[in-house]
Amino acid sequence: MKLVLMKGYSKKPSGLGELFSNNGTAIYGDEDVQSYSLLNAKKLFILGNVVGIRDLDFGIRKIRKEDFIEMFKSGLSVDVVNRLEGRFLMMLCDPFDYGVQVFSDRFGQFDCYHYINEEKTVISSDLSLFPEPPSNDGYDQVGLAHTLTVYGYRAAKKHTIYKNVNRLGIGEVVLVGSKKANIMQNKYKPINIEDYKDADHERYADIFLSALKIRGSNKGNVVYLSSGWDSTSILGGLVHEFGAEKVKAVIGRMCYSERAGIINPFEIDRAQKVADYYGVSLDIVEFDYTKEIPDVLDDLKDIMKSNFISSANIFTHGILAKYISKNYCNGESIFCGEISDGAHNLGFSQYATIFHPVVEFREYSDKMASYLYGPNFMKSFLSGEYEKDVIYNLFRDRSSNTIFDQQVSESDFLKKRQLLSSFFLRNQRIPLVSIKNSRQLTKKGCKQYTAEMEAMYLEEAAKNINFKTVYSWYLHLYNSFHWQSSTVATLPLTAQTYGFDIQLPFYDSRLQEFLSAMPERWGRGLDFNPTKYPLKNMLEKRIDYPMHLQVGPHSYLYDVDHSFNHSVEIAHHSAFTPVFRELLSNHPYHEILSSEFFNIELIDSIVDRYVAGEEIVGEDLNILFPLCFLSLIGWY
Repeated sequence: MKLVLMKGYSKKPSGLGELFSNNGTAIYGDEDVQSYSLLNAKKLFILGNVVGIRDLDFGIRKIRKEDFIEMFKSGLSVDVVNRLEGRFLMMLCDPFDYGVQVFSDRFGQFDCYHYINEEKTVISSDLSLFPEPPSNDGYDQVGLAHTLTVYGYRAAKKHTIYKNVNRLGIGEVVLVGSKKANIMQNKYKPINIEDYKDADHERYADIFLSALKIRGSNKGNVVYLSSGWDSTSILGGLVHEFGAEKVKAVIGRMCYSERAGIINPFEIDRAQKVADYYGVSLDIVEFDYTKEIPDVLDDLKDIMKSNFISSANIFTHGILAKYISKNYCNGESIFCGEISDGAHNLGFSQYATIFHPVVEFREYSDKMASYLYGPNFMKSFLSGEYEKDVIYNLFRDRSSNTIFDQQVSESDFLKKRQLLSSFFLRNQRIPLVSIKNSRQLTKKGCKQYTAEMEAMYLEEAAKNINFKTVYSWYLHLYNSFHWQSSTVATLPLTAQTYGFDIQLPFYDSRLQEFLSAMPERWGRGLDFNPTKYPLKNMLEKRIDYPMHLQVGPHSYLYDVDHSFNHSVEIAHHSAFTPVFRELLSNHPYHEILSSEFFNIELIDSIVDRYVAGEEIVGEDLNILFPLCFLSLIGWY
């Protein structure tokens, strides 16, 4: 999948055909690019997967060529983009007006890279298409800081790890005319929280099942299955819509080290029981890291490097994608339940907030963590009453080695920005957690990182967020942070590498709107409704679902042994261990990390201990681990 626009360059990209040329601007693409002739000599080029089009009754139907002609007859608008469902990058060419307008889907699922100066412009689907190395101007220290300090291991949405090379942000459009290209920002319109009633459970179920149906296939449907609510709800919903004979599932059996053995036995066992309940086959694929690094790295390294992706999910998602490509290539739709946690419960839905042998309490602790970012806590945060909040003090007291900032006192705007920073710019998401906990950054690095990130991503939200729009803003901002990170972006990119699209139904715009307006008492606060309340209500009352199987340990060994750690097994006891030690022995990251921004001496000391054979744990491992995968994938 390759699409690139160049202006001011004479060099043509090899292997790509010319699709459009006008006023010194040329567009090139491969066979995956869809092309449509519109009214008034306009051309539309599409890369990716347009699932369908939203009608006025809020239903979604398959899109036709005539729809594109009708939608774009008056040019590009926010409403046009928002009616299109899917993951895509588009270039609308008008030789008599703007020239070219470049935009992606409303959630920015398909990345768009750009380099713009007075003389030259490049806009492309990945960095491999740049006519000059993207590192020509050096490396972006803010992008690298986010990559190496916040879980997700990737620069935030508008950033890359290269100076002056950026990505289109959510709602941005590039206008390429006869002069310098310009970026236009469409204003985000938040959604107010509503007082949902019982009838809204039916509305949620209708939307969810419709999201599956429009994305599904009568030729078959395959689910990346885990034992959790999200993927099993997709499995049950697909059986409900298409019948068991049109549904299959695939799961990975994880063996990261010989000493730990299978690390997800509870997940495998429950997933098999769910599959058996529905009468669908479950293929078990081995994720074995004990003897050698999986060979999918050979297939994936280039595309990951050209999208600066670096996380262990490259391998889990890559192995599943390769298996799918070999066994299911007959028009089946492939599904995954990713992003549901963030959409339903702000990411606190893993039974991992407070470890306890009673699973029900662990679920309630997830709800308590969600409460700390809900409208009621925001009220006490702005008034200063939060210091007396029992839930806040419970989490704060449990974080005895964590540095917390003092609350700012100047204005509600600054307090809201501080709360948003705690959520999106910190690895430990408790209000007022300080950037000072990121020991790999210098004092100057902490200050510059925070200032730039807040200005670029959080300023508008901090000015406009209120008690009625809090969830809408969180879900909107998630698109610039975790939902585009290395742990999520690996899904479509690995699928793309192996020749298929992956469907993430929780990205359905109607579901996103429903959850943006969902009230706190629907499982996000201190109420007794469960996490993912509307989803679980649907499973219990609308479709056939084995509720009785959702008991016992959740997925991994840490569900019964809190000392177990995935990262420890990979970094110290797997086939990756000697490779990482060899890679890091020469400190390759010195090439890209600035000593003004990063505490190189501290990082070197951790790396040297690791290379010497010491087992690195705790906060030091959190510094080491993303560096290992970044060094494995590399940079330009």
